[in-house]
Formats: sequence, structure tokens, C-alpha cells
Amino acid sequence: MRTLGHRPQHVTLALLAAAGMNALAASCNSDTPTVSPDMSAAASGEAGTSSSSDNPNGDGSGGSLNLGGSLGNAAGASSAEGDEPGSVGKDDACATSSESTSALPAVLELVVDTSGSMDWPPGWAPKDPNDSKPPGATKWEITRDALADAAAALSADTALGVSFYPNIEQEGDVCLMTSQTLPIALLGGNKSSQRAELSNALSDVVPVGATPTHGGYRFGLQQLTASTLPGNKFLLLITDGTPTCTLDCTCTENNEPVDSQPLLAEATAALKDGVRTFVIGSPGSEETRALLSQLASQGGTARKPCSDSGPNYCHFDMTTQKSLASALAAALAEITMSIKSCEYPIPAPPAGQTLDPDRVNVLYTREGGGSETIPRDASLHDCTEGWQYSSDAQSIYLCGDACARAQSEIGTVEILFGCQTIVEKPR
Repeated sequence: MRTLGHRPQHVTLALLAAAGMNALAASCNSDTPTVSPDMSAAASGEAGTSSSSDNPNGDGSGGSLNLGGSLGNAAGASSAEGDEPGSVGKDDACATSSESTSALPAVLELVVDTSGSMDWPPGWAPKDPNDSKPPGATKWEITRDALADAAAALSADTALGVSFYPNIEQEGDVCLMTSQTLPIALLGGNKSSQRAELSNALSDVVPVGATPTHGGYRFGLQQLTASTLPGNKFLLLITDGTPTCTLDCTCTENNEPVDSQPLLAEATAALKDGVRTFVIGSPGSEETRALLSQLASQGGTARKPCSDSGPNYCHFDMTTQKSLASALAAALAEITMSIKSCEYPIPAPPAGQTLDPDRVNVLYTREGGGSETIPRDASLHDCTEGWQYSSDAQSIYLCGDACARAQSEIGTVEILFGCQTIVEKPR
């Protein structure tokens, strides 16, 4: 069985009924499943909802679970009549069938600022056009190496694409390279063609030009929108400066900032369409930290607690870090971890059986032992701990600390069908 955490995520779904042969005969072998009275609640959305801001991998609210009737009438594990249901383990019920499904993969587009200032060392800017660049790695060289290391840590089922902006000197009304540097494709194994192409793309960059951030963002977003690969979609913007060109490549003199409200609006619309935007602000972006913080907030990736006015901004702010290399590596590691999905598509039930959404439990087992039953979050709005159904009710997702544990630890998640759902009381 594959594992969660730092290994490829996997989940085994066991279709269970209550313990005992009588329960098995009553609930597992029915060719005419009954309809749960609570199905109407699930269909109406009363089974629990969640906001996308608190559920980074699911897409929001609970809703209709279009799986038909129920798998059995077993009451599940309970300490006594009228008590809250107890912990449900695999040995508490009879497995009638088992299916497997993997967590949703990630589709990631890197949008990287390669303007002329990225060719400067961190913390340095020329005061005169004839100033000599001091020795040491440039911001681009540090970024290039960090991106290569981060990509090496991504799993084979991750889809990745890269676009750079501007990568050309402005010529008339042209300020942005409009050809895709690396189209989105599955990364594959260590020797895959996509990984080789990524290495080539990073090596070929020569920083030059102004900063058409909105144009670069929109182009990267278009690549994500056009991708038909399955998975949750993310855009990572890395920049070292203030946007100095509008969407139509009207660039300012003396690097004066342009109106970035259209960029913020685009990130807001992208989030509604299921694309979350991460933002890294490298040294040089000091004057635009408030904007980059808003962009992360509007893009659904605010680092809480945070404020757009600082000092704890909502994006990954590198401007005050002593070492750009170590800070960037840490930020990319955090982003890499957070795009690991906590959403698990529900497979079709076995022939002749249907599933009752109120007879589902999630069991988490750490590597080496130690299991816990993760309760369903009973809240009607924000899912802060436990699990809920996705808004289309075709998946189960973990949220809060449950998701964090599944992302960071090595363990297995099993979704057990057939036992009364353990529900955490609303807080």
C-alpha cells in the first residue's frame, strides 16, 4: 500500500457493514438498498459546508452525495444506547468489498519574474548605470537553483509548467514573451523528459527588461485554464519588484508602479474558478509588499495570521531575510507540502450496492502503528478540523490538522463505509 506524507498519497476504501453475521446478512447482501432518511439533508447541502479559504485542497461546501441509497442499516460502533458513536476500526465491521483511489494530484504553473533586476545580487541596486555589479550569486541564480531543487522533490504525478516574464527587451508595445517556455505536463520520474526540459528552461534564462506582472500572471493563468490534466490547480508567482507595465504593455518611466487593481481582480476571479495563487516577494519588492500580500489573500493562500500592512505579510516575503537562498528554499518546501492534496475521490460502489453518506468513517494510521478515527466536521460553514464532503459530493477531503498530518507524516488513510459516521460536535 502506498503511503501519505512524503510518499505518494494513497487511500484504501473498504466497504463495510456492522460486525456480526446477522448484520452482514441484513446489510451487506441486500440487492435492494434502502434510502437513508438523511439523504435529503445531504442533498440539500445541510450535511456541512466549508469555505475554500479554510480548505486548501477541497473546493468548498458539502452538498448532494449522488450515490443512491444506503449500504446496510447497521448502527455502527457505539458505547451504549443514546451515547455518541465510538471509534470505528477495520475489525469492527465486515468488509464486503474494497476499492482504491489516490488523492487528487496537483497542476502547478510557475510564473517567474526574469526582469533585469533579477540579475542583481540580493540587496544591491546600481546607483549609476556604470556601477559594477558586486560579486556573489544573483537573485536569478539563487531562484533558479531553488526551483530546480523544489521540482526534484515533487512527485511524479504532479503536472508542472513554467513561464518567465518578460525575458525580452521592450520593443514598441511588446514587453512580454508570449510563447510558453515549458508547457504543463506530468513531471514523471527522475529521468523524465519533462524534468529535463525544466532544467533546460531554467538554464536558458537571461534576465532582462521591465516588469509586466499582470501580463505574466494572465499568461500563466491561461496555461492552467487550458490544461486538461486532472488535479487541483495552483499558480506560483515569484517577483522582485513592483509591476511597471500594464496588461497592454504600457510601461512607465523610472520604474514607477502601475495600477494593480486589475491584477488583484484577476486573482480573485481565478480563485473562484479553482486556481489558487501563491506569491513570493524577493529582495527588491520592499515597496510592493502590500500589493503582493493582497495578491496572496485574493488568491486564497494567505499565511495566517497576516496583514497587508505588515509586519507579517500574507505572502512569502523574502525582503528581510538574511539569506535569500535558505529563505526561498524554505518557502518552496512549504508550498510543495501545501499543494499535496487532502481530497480523495469516492470510487463507484460495488455492483448491486449503493452508499449511505451517513455511514462513512475515516481512519488514519501512522507508519509503525497508532490509528485514530478522524470525525466528520459538523459545522455548516468552515471546516476547521476533521473531514467533509466536497461541494459536488464526489470526494472526501480532510481539513485543518487532519490534513496537515496527512501531508507531513508517513501514514495511511482508510475510508470505511457501512458504519454510523462519527461526528465531532459543533464548536
